[in-house]
Amino acid sequence: MTSVSYLGELRENARPLAAASIGSGSGLMVAAYTTSIFSPYLIGQFHWSRSQFSLIGLTMFSTLLVMPFIGRWTDRFGVRPMALAGALLLPLCFLGYSFQTGSFPLFMLLSASVLATGSATTPAVWCRLVAENFTRARGLALFIVTGVPALVGAILPRLLVVINDTWGWRWGYRALALFFLIGGLIAVALTPPQEKGLDREDYRSAQAAERKGAFREILRTKAFWIITVAMMLCLLPTQLHAAQMVLMLNDSGLTTAMAANAISAFAIGAIVGRGACGLALDRFQPSRVAAASMVLPAIGYAVIATHYGAVPVVTGAMLLVGLAYGAESDLPSFLVARHFPVKWFSSAMSLVFCGILFASASGALILSGMLRAFDSFAPFLLLSAGSVMAGSLLFLLLPKTAAAQEELEPADTGMSPQAV
Repeated sequence: MTSVSYLGELRENARPLAAASIGSGSGLMVAAYTTSIFSPYLIGQFHWSRSQFSLIGLTMFSTLLVMPFIGRWTDRFGVRPMALAGALLLPLCFLGYSFQTGSFPLFMLLSASVLATGSATTPAVWCRLVAENFTRARGLALFIVTGVPALVGAILPRLLVVINDTWGWRWGYRALALFFLIGGLIAVALTPPQEKGLDREDYRSAQAAERKGAFREILRTKAFWIITVAMMLCLLPTQLHAAQMVLMLNDSGLTTAMAANAISAFAIGAIVGRGACGLALDRFQPSRVAAASMVLPAIGYAVIATHYGAVPVVTGAMLLVGLAYGAESDLPSFLVARHFPVKWFSSAMSLVFCGILFASASGALILSGMLRAFDSFAPFLLLSAGSVMAGSLLFLLLPKTAAAQEELEPADTGMSPQAV
């Protein structure tokens, strides 16, 4: 089978690329940019403490229960069924947010439901379309898929502030629910009905043969543990990117309006970071690209912790954090696709995500304790800087070449996997 050019691979697979991009841009990844906008409104109305509110990160443990199943079911049944479930269930959770009356346990339950149902809209599902359709331009394709949520995240926070201030935060949640529903259904409609070039019966037979040993083989590989532990260290401060972002920026001396602008800078940085990382992954040694990309938040967190009230400096630091946030969305998908067969992609990604989510939930516990002890985000920011530095250096231990290469299947372009 003749090979296609770098950009030709994008043209040939425009439909799955569009489906994955729209699906990611109307799923859980967008929530990372938008949920923190509601934090000041909820705390102000319901009088929750900041240390109490930081416990919301514990809801990430709910994802640990469902993510392995989502990964295996995606590998077994395909992207479309899982994506449809996420497109229908995630909006219902955000609609539920709009009816809350101040019960913090109910808010925790809704947040856990968002993460559990939203797991079906994450890269573990959507990036499988990239893994199975792209070889030469895989990094660029991942940039496009994960860049759309960042682009949406650069726009939505300002719109939500307007909606919340004009009609109330309940209507802001309802607007988000409608956005997720429409975007998710469009993405599902664009998703190819089955894996490209594979007969459905042959595909099911192949998956049945692999199912029992997939997780065991994945857990035995050195690359899996390096990727997972490095990402865990780098993403310990995940809560600072989500519900705590506005509160953290308020703590650094920014008003809510200034914080919205800083979040936009964060989102713009994420777009640039995704583009730079995606293009670099296609051209340079992935382990070095990963290390260079992920070290940036260490600088950003340290700056935010030590420059109270310096709006331009803090906004610039958020741009640095955003640059790495863009990269961290591409890296797990690219590295898993590089070191594992496509038939195990979603399974391996689900396990990596479990590690990431465990680290994020643990970070929430640490953050809550530090807020109670110091009533400031600064100590946790400095801890995060050290953790991110260690994680970024760990990527340098990855094998220089892919240790586990996939067998060429009809879905491949005919190129050697080493072309990754």
